[in-house]
Amino acid sequence: MAAEILSYRRWQATLDPRQLYSQPPAPQYPALYQEQFYYLEQRAAEGGRSVLVRQPADRAADGKTETLTPDGYNIRSRVHEYGGKAFLLARGYAWFNNDSDGCIYKQKLNLDAKPEAISAADSPDLAIDFQLTANGDHLIFVLEHPLEDGENENYICSMALYAESDGKPERLISGADFYANPVISPDGSRISWIEWNHPQMPWDGSLLKTGLLQIDQGKLTVVAASITTIAGGIGCAVNQLQYSPAGKLFFALDGRDEVNDFQADSWDLFFWDGHSVVRVTNDDGEFGEAHWVFGQQRYVVLNEEKIIAMRTTAGRDQLVEIDLSSSTISSVDEETSTSLAQLTRAGSNLVLYTASSFTKATAVHAYSTDSTDVIEWLSADPLLDSSDISIPRHLQYKTSDGGSSHAWYYAAKNHRYMAPEGELPPLLVMVHGGPTARCDSALNYQRQYWTGRGYAVLDVNHRGSTGYGRDYRQSLQGQWGLLDSMDVADAVKYAVDQGLAHPQQICIRGGSAGGYVVLRALTKYPDLFCAGACYYGIGNLVTLMEFTHKFEAHYLDGLLGEPYYGDNSDQPGSPYYDRSPIHDLSLLKSPMIVFQGLDDKVVPPELSRELIDHLEARGIYHQYIEYPGEGHGFRMLETRIDSLEREAAFFGEVIDGSSGM
Repeated sequence: MAAEILSYRRWQATLDPRQLYSQPPAPQYPALYQEQFYYLEQRAAEGGRSVLVRQPADRAADGKTETLTPDGYNIRSRVHEYGGKAFLLARGYAWFNNDSDGCIYKQKLNLDAKPEAISAADSPDLAIDFQLTANGDHLIFVLEHPLEDGENENYICSMALYAESDGKPERLISGADFYANPVISPDGSRISWIEWNHPQMPWDGSLLKTGLLQIDQGKLTVVAASITTIAGGIGCAVNQLQYSPAGKLFFALDGRDEVNDFQADSWDLFFWDGHSVVRVTNDDGEFGEAHWVFGQQRYVVLNEEKIIAMRTTAGRDQLVEIDLSSSTISSVDEETSTSLAQLTRAGSNLVLYTASSFTKATAVHAYSTDSTDVIEWLSADPLLDSSDISIPRHLQYKTSDGGSSHAWYYAAKNHRYMAPEGELPPLLVMVHGGPTARCDSALNYQRQYWTGRGYAVLDVNHRGSTGYGRDYRQSLQGQWGLLDSMDVADAVKYAVDQGLAHPQQICIRGGSAGGYVVLRALTKYPDLFCAGACYYGIGNLVTLMEFTHKFEAHYLDGLLGEPYYGDNSDQPGSPYYDRSPIHDLSLLKSPMIVFQGLDDKVVPPELSRELIDHLEARGIYHQYIEYPGEGHGFRMLETRIDSLEREAAFFGEVIDGSSGM
């Protein structure tokens, strides 16, 4: 059937939002345990509840899954508000933090087994990043203790599993502001971890420490005199700890390590042999990532000779083998994926990981070093035919200050339509959060929803994004709201100059820090855009500082180049005031739609409401939608559907000129 010639603005999307968000969710944290395949599944139709699912490891089986997590339980933790991997499979049990009541539970890996609480029911504490000691007698984890007055407290804690216990965790390591990634040596004698303090963020500077474990009067402790710093510092970030079978401690590091006297321009791999630090890789690839959530893993030490790792260059991921005897790196999966995550050991020569590509959505893959084959283990049926998938182009462009930045461009695509000759598509600019995050190029049905509607999509990896080396990421220090918004504007100008977009039909969307950049771009470059969508974005940096949580309480110290001084920062001349978009709304020309979750602790509703008050006072056309029960990042099915439908309708209304603007 011949394609209908129709203006881009009249195209009807191949996907509808309900179809998009009702698809089976991408599996999280895949694991092979006791010859069964397990993963975490987040169910939007159940309010975003996360459950443990399993199926037979034999891929030839019928593929039926079993849900082990009963109704009323939600495997989730809100440590640092962003959480991460909140469960552990060990000793025939699933050990997990239940978001519904905050308790730690253990559950036998039987279909009819009931979870058993092992922590006190009346505790407000939150736990994550679980490990078992080598003998299985103690559960180790990161704990966050909420305080009504003052900052939450963070520790590494232990809990005796078989001795008489009152269900209260014992502090094992304390004194720093933050902790992550506790790991136990194979012989059980040593614990290692990452810690950092305000005003550092973990990707700016952190410390890798280690200490000896002992039982003292029946209580597990760390020998204080044995605690030493292995690597890290103020200008040096460490992450992704892992012991080899023989007891070498591997880690990823970038920056300048003054103690060990080495420089890593991107997250390279190293190990500590008990005496000294040895470098494994030394190239432009990234083997680590910014620690936003717990439990991410980008490499597996199979043995003392071989590592399987995820390597990122120019914002694109690749699976590689590293030969430790020669430090050579060879590509494993060059063709089938562009975005990788959650690598895990599944046997002596087998790893599992999640992967996606330009044309395939996230699926679990298995790689065996014996056969050197990459096998798709678990995947969902595609929502789009290949003829409707827009393949991105990587753009690298010059910025106004003489630098360079990156973006992915997706052309409008729908097999049913063809635009009239010479017509240019409207452009939707996407800005990721963080701002220390990145947009990848893998198949994302939300992006494809827009390209099927006749929009071109420009997904920007502005300076400050991860995946391009430490200098690129750290270049945003002191420049937040300046370089990132400049990079977004320059990306739009580049796309327009290249004939890739209609210059009068440019919309922009983003959430959290991306929502902040949306507001900055709309006020700094008001003639460039026709409409904006802001999801739980930041209009007033002073208000943010008054309400934000501990993990990000000093994030802006680095991003803006100075600490927050309360009322003194709410004055012209302070970057907290000068870079708050709310003070520049008189420059705004574009209509806006704003979305906010009422349970958001990262960007509380007060920020969006303050923005809306100013939009109303200035008579700027806008829509504002609040969602009860939603936090930072919408999880519920109906919320996701409603917000996307409203956003699409709003942009269409503005571009068609029916908004009255």
